[in-house]
Amino acid sequence: MITAEVGTIDELLQFVNGLYQKHGLRLWYRGEENANLTLVPSIQRSKKRIDSERYITNDFYIRARQILNNPPAKHNYAGWVSLMQHYGMPTRMLDWSQSPLVAVFFAAETYKEGPETDAGVWVLAPGLLNESEGFGNCIYPIDADTTQEMLLPAFKHSHHNPDVRDKILACSSTERDLRMYAQQSNFTVHNSLRRLEDICDENMLYKIIIPAGRKQYFIDSLRVFGITEGSIYPDLDHISSDLIDSYGI
Repeated sequence: MITAEVGTIDELLQFVNGLYQKHGLRLWYRGEENANLTLVPSIQRSKKRIDSERYITNDFYIRARQILNNPPAKHNYAGWVSLMQHYGMPTRMLDWSQSPLVAVFFAAETYKEGPETDAGVWVLAPGLLNESEGFGNCIYPIDADTTQEMLLPAFKHSHHNPDVRDKILACSSTERDLRMYAQQSNFTVHNSLRRLEDICDENMLYKIIIPAGRKQYFIDSLRVFGITEGSIYPDLDHISSDLIDSYGI
């Protein structure tokens, strides 16, 4: 896997531009506040979580159905898992963005809490991932039948389609959600305990390191480009936070 360390916006864009020349525009980015974190979805970060997945998802379904005005349909597993992901529940999905700047924001936004920790941005060629997993070099919508089959084990014990066992699939969001739209969200669905960094070759996955001492620089630079809390999280709370920062009050 190719790894690059960048200390400026120019260095970031030069590296990303090199990848664009190689792959075209279809690249995804994931920012991590700790460069040492691996590409493991939150439900797989402990055996207890893995063993509890179906209980968690079904309990969420039961409670959410009672309070949502327009809940996803009963068997819309993609809709339910997307909703869980949105509200911080552990799922078998990883978030990705089509924008490297959005990913850098997520990587560096907690610079005050982790001033000595290098941040990281993963870069994925999703079409090549899907091709290597036997899905063809295309990006599925998250509500496609194949994706629904990938998410079915999060709710039930059985698979309807044995061809999706032990697979990782790159898919695009189709949910009507302003935050996902603003973040240019996409997902990998992990119907496998294999890690992306173990199965992807050097043409499919890359890693960008942002040194700890440069994280604030990147956040300040992103603000110049209009990448702020208010643009990433388009709600009144974060708009207020933006204004407080802008006026230094």
